Amino acid sequence: MFPPSSRYAIEAINPDGFLALRPEGGVEGAPEDFLCEYANPASEALLEENLIGRRLLARRPELVEAVKTWGQVLATGVTGTHLLALGRGLDARRVMARAARVEEGLLAVWLSDVTDTERFVSETAAFEEKVLSFMECMPDPFLAFDRQCRFVYVNRAAERLLGKRRQLLVGRNLWQEYAEEPGSMLRSQVQRALATGAPVDFEERFNGLHLEVTAVPSDSGVLVYLRDVTSHHRTSDAARRASALFNAVLQGATDAIYTKDLQGRYTRINTAGARLIGKPAEAIIGRTDAELWSPEAARATLSHDREVLAFRQTFTYEESDSEPGPVKRVWLSTKGVLRDEAGVVFGLFGISRDITDLKLLEEALRQNEARVLEALSAASLTLWDLRLPERRLRWERGAAASFALKSLAPEEPMESFLSRVHPDDQPGVSEALARCATGLGEVSLTYRVLAPDGSERRHSLRTRASADAQGQLRVLGVLEDLSGRTPALSVEVDPRADVAPAPSGLRRPRNVSRVAMGEPALHGQRTSLVLQEQVSEAERGERNAVGLIGSAAQGDG
Repeated sequence: MFPPSSRYAIEAINPDGFLALRPEGGVEGAPEDFLCEYANPASEALLEENLIGRRLLARRPELVEAVKTWGQVLATGVTGTHLLALGRGLDARRVMARAARVEEGLLAVWLSDVTDTERFVSETAAFEEKVLSFMECMPDPFLAFDRQCRFVYVNRAAERLLGKRRQLLVGRNLWQEYAEEPGSMLRSQVQRALATGAPVDFEERFNGLHLEVTAVPSDSGVLVYLRDVTSHHRTSDAARRASALFNAVLQGATDAIYTKDLQGRYTRINTAGARLIGKPAEAIIGRTDAELWSPEAARATLSHDREVLAFRQTFTYEESDSEPGPVKRVWLSTKGVLRDEAGVVFGLFGISRDITDLKLLEEALRQNEARVLEALSAASLTLWDLRLPERRLRWERGAAASFALKSLAPEEPMESFLSRVHPDDQPGVSEALARCATGLGEVSLTYRVLAPDGSERRHSLRTRASADAQGQLRVLGVLEDLSGRTPALSVEVDPRADVAPAPSGLRRPRNVSRVAMGEPALHGQRTSLVLQEQVSEAERGERNAVGLIGSAAQGDG
């Protein structure tokens, strides 16, 4: 990658991807391709290295639709935003691309990896749905108004208080539906909350009821919570504590919430936000990030703020603390613009959630998975994961060695696996797995597979059926490569006896179907019972540690 010119110096340290592109071939508004004039490290991490001086489609053909869109942006000068799908399978990523014409013939494209963000937004939407359900079940009235005091939301208790269905109230002005009594403070206090941006608590009389009211302003209007204290008005202290508790729930969010003006100065910040910065709110209001954070962190935040103000949209970023310390703090920040009644932008808001523990947990899970797979590989074991009814097998890394293959697809049809099983053993393997899929019990079988060079390998497979979190049936187990080991102990059965004698010290397992493929009994030459060697206590402990084979399945297998 070439050193960035001075015009792209700020983008070189941008944690999001940045591309400077010039059209290549075609006509105006429909170029054949784009030539990359500059790509910062973050964009090369998302796409590929050494993009500068190369044609984009020649490196990433899947961007053909994006090239068409960017051609229109370059021709019209109208900024464009769309999602890109990069990679497949476990490497698939969702990338938000925002394109803008910066000069004639030069297109700037910002790339943000929103894979984790979309997951977070989905979880947030589910949480909001739960909050809405909670408000519907609240025993006290709850109302939401826009800044013109028009009804936006009315819960069931508020319907009973006002004596009207919400369908008749939503969209209408509060003062058209609410009959103010002498001495009513509702109008003045709601207007005060809207004007000051601060919550207010007051008492109100309505239809002979004594109500305690909390009005909390929001970016879009005001939220009004009413509590009927008619029956216990004299116990006002307890009622005020309940109102304060509700207000504390609204104001005591664990996420950092803040607003800034167009110059980047903080105009408001909650307790969690002040705690995140490490200063009292009074020492933060009126100051910029450059005065509060390190230069590196301030530049990244300033870049995000400028992008939000430039596109007039709400974006989500992953931001981190560049200060030295034992743990690098990471936040998921959502930022958007603030508009007045006329739609004029006068600042921006931000909501930041500390996801450091989540990041550490993800890393711990990755390391734990790597250790488990390494332990399995050292013991010549491979995980077996058969999805039903699709009959799709998923393999972990290293499974190819069990079949003497150079590589093996992460997922393949069941038929591909059976094609590698010795033809004489295929019927028995299919039948045993079919019985396991019906939930009749655990299956333990030994069979042969054919290597690409025609040689035979011996496998041992233990599986049992279970249902995953979505209720889909799966057959899980462990596959062991027995090639080169001592053959299983074979005990012939006297055809005149009803039951084969068990060798001394070897107990026949119950409710487990055990079949050793390739033995004479399977080919119809003579009756025999093949019992696998009794594993040592150390081996048994190792398998139990993996945690994939449970106790004996119920029912006869």
